[in-house]
Amino acid sequence: MKNIAAFLLLAAAPLCHAATLQSAKVTRVVNDVKIFKPGASAKAAKVNATVAGKTSVQTGSKSRSELKFQDSTITRLGANTVFSFQQGTRDLQLKQGTLLLQVPKNAGGARIRTSTATAAITGTTIMMNYMAGKWIKVIVLEGSLDIFLNEVGRRVTIKEGQMLFLKDNGQGIPRPVDVDLERIMKTSRLIGMAPLDPKARGAIDRRIVIQKDEKRDGTLVGANIVPRTNGDDVIQDQRDIRDVFGEENTARSTQRAP
Repeated sequence: MKNIAAFLLLAAAPLCHAATLQSAKVTRVVNDVKIFKPGASAKAAKVNATVAGKTSVQTGSKSRSELKFQDSTITRLGANTVFSFQQGTRDLQLKQGTLLLQVPKNAGGARIRTSTATAAITGTTIMMNYMAGKWIKVIVLEGSLDIFLNEVGRRVTIKEGQMLFLKDNGQGIPRPVDVDLERIMKTSRLIGMAPLDPKARGAIDRRIVIQKDEKRDGTLVGANIVPRTNGDDVIQDQRDIRDVFGEENTARSTQRAP
């Protein structure tokens, strides 16, 4: 099978009725952040700079940035990230790196495109990490989304507090695993840049409480089975322990359970 071709979420349906994205304002700049326009030299990004048209935003090492669109959609970019959007649509492009995307419940959603996959969400807060030729990792902080692979045709739902890890050379789409939301909220630099929307944060906090209860009663157990970034420790449902990479690693993940 070739590289993962695409994944498309059912939540994309409301996009056709939503106002399109025309421009974004740079609201935060940490260290090396540049704005690139076709035919022009790169310029250092400054707070209140406008990003529109074919403009792209690129962050350097140990750098971060935040953009806010006219409908209050928030996009935060991690280090070594290349991001742009198509004006007049709700399409965002992640060429590499990490982003946090928060779409208000009434905004209609957005699509995130990479060279191998496309994700569409609505009224959701997610984090996405794309390493070309290696993996695509999606974490749902609140809300839910559905993922599709064009060459497979299988649908998998990712709920809040879950992560899906796709390898570019994978032979299918794995099941999502639970991820330690409390640790992510405490350690992620993108989350720590500024407070999240109160309603979204409330939903995340409620899921954290549920996870704590499930840890105490032994329903959730530790199983670090995917590459870790920004504290995304993996936890699994004790009632159905199964490695995301298949049966060959099931014994290893089970042995790590307390």
